[in-house]
Amino acid sequence: MPSESHIQGKSKRHKKRKSRTEVSTDDSESELETVNHIAKDQNDEKSNLAIENHATDTEVSSTFAKIFMTKVAEELSDDLDELRKADDFKDDALPILINALQQGTSLFSRDEQRRIVLAESNK
Repeated sequence: MPSESHIQGKSKRHKKRKSRTEVSTDDSESELETVNHIAKDQNDEKSNLAIENHATDTEVSSTFAKIFMTKVAEELSDDLDELRKADDFKDDALPILINALQQGTSLFSRDEQRRIVLAESNK
């Protein structure tokens, strides 16, 4: 059976562990504040770039549509070639296909479109 001094020793160790955990928590909170501060600074920089660029939503949307359609054409080039070579593909179907592909731009928010346009312009 454990003696009282042995039990007291455990409680002292437990207190030490608790204080170490508390110190560790303080460090974690400090690190979290630093990470949040860095993220806020990066978001501010992105906002400043957008403001400096003076691109209107219409300009961003138009540029994004061009980028999007270029990427879609690159990624789906083989499939689009097969589709155009199909016997039942008529010339009047081309505007319908283009319109359907352009509708994919609506999946992106204005902020996402602006971010992509800015990223492409910085390449």
